[in-house]
Amino acid sequence: MVVGVSGLFGCGTIADITNKQSDAVNAAANTTCNRYQDCGEIAAGKKYSTRDECMNAEKGNWNGRWSVAECDNRINGDNLNFCLDAIEATSCGNVFDQINTATKCTQNDVCSGD
Repeated sequence: MVVGVSGLFGCGTIADITNKQSDAVNAAANTTCNRYQDCGEIAAGKKYSTRDECMNAEKGNWNGRWSVAECDNRINGDNLNFCLDAIEATSCGNVFDQINTATKCTQNDVCSGD
């Protein structure tokens, strides 16, 4: 089951809820791990052994992409939602699609709010 941003917060989008970097990182990590789960990449011998392992690694990944110094209180909700939608739509096992998704989730885009 894919849990979208509305599933994380109960209603609305992350743009309606927060502009905190940590919330954006959590949403991106959750969406990424949902995608890995849907693609069968969370299991023994796969990319991640457990959901917790995925979340820890992906939080580190997104924290590295969206620094607290550059992003806290600057999350552009529309661009974040665009990024999360791109993650959800990424083709399983397609490296080119994964690269394309990454271009939709840059710090310059996601952290461009005021």
